[in-house]
Amino acid sequence: MLENGMSQVETSITPSQAEIDKQTIRELFYAKCIVERLAPLFKGMMWFLGGCPQTGEQTKLLPDYCYNILAVFQRTYFKNLPLLNDTVLIINQATLPAAKTIDDAKKVIRFDWFNLGKAFAIATRCIRFAELEAEDEASKDGFENETPDKVKLLFIVIFGKTWVEQNEARILGTPTDKLFSELLNEFIATWVAQHLEAQSKMTALAYQWSPEAMIQFNQGFADGMTGFLDEHGQLVGESERSGVYFLLLLIWPEIQSMQFAQPRKTIPDLHAWLQPFVRVGIINAIDVDMLRDVCEPPPRGIGISLRPLKGRPPSAE
Repeated sequence: MLENGMSQVETSITPSQAEIDKQTIRELFYAKCIVERLAPLFKGMMWFLGGCPQTGEQTKLLPDYCYNILAVFQRTYFKNLPLLNDTVLIINQATLPAAKTIDDAKKVIRFDWFNLGKAFAIATRCIRFAELEAEDEASKDGFENETPDKVKLLFIVIFGKTWVEQNEARILGTPTDKLFSELLNEFIATWVAQHLEAQSKMTALAYQWSPEAMIQFNQGFADGMTGFLDEHGQLVGESERSGVYFLLLLIWPEIQSMQFAQPRKTIPDLHAWLQPFVRVGIINAIDVDMLRDVCEPPPRGIGISLRPLKGRPPSAE
């Protein structure tokens, strides 16, 4: 959590500098809270992981580098999540609506039952975390020791000032770790209901399809239970750049402003801008050269287009 990271200030900086850095970060999220930043990210992620379908409805809501980070996450965190086109193949779209029996369906559609089971298991594991594990995980951050004013500041950072004003009684009357868990489950409630209904239908369909379909579906389900979150609720596929990637996703409005600034910002400008996040422990220390590598065009980097470092060739933007 950002606020938890802000409490773990490096001893090499003075208390006054630490408080300045914390306030700098708070004001960033007071201006645009985390939930507002995540909304287009979540929508973009679902579109991207769904294979970027050309529905005519989806336009790019985010800077290009965000989709490049999602491509990295697809190879790391989501490497075990099957792609839709690797899971379902419609042989004849025109005759699909007329397929009323299992025998009819087998003529017009193909399922990879292992991949289907795996996808449903990954979703089920995430639901279990939200319903049964999230509160315990939140309690490890030590929120119970925070004053009511600090707790309200934390929720302003996450949900915005208006939400906090409307929910102040709930914030002050509910343990913070429990409230985080409740809010997470409220956020995913509609998706959970849709998932459970779809899983029930697919399990029944595998049962009717064939014994082999049932076997493959269940084998995929077992395999997928640790494909995204492990048994301890930790993400599978963590990399040394993960923390930086998550932060760069979260601050996409500011990165976008830097890209359109006149004169356009440089990599050293971005490096200097990130230092409060480093000093309070939200991300690990990163030097300018490492940041330059992160910003390189894919596949080496994620393609944040800023003015190059002095002396670097134009092709390395």
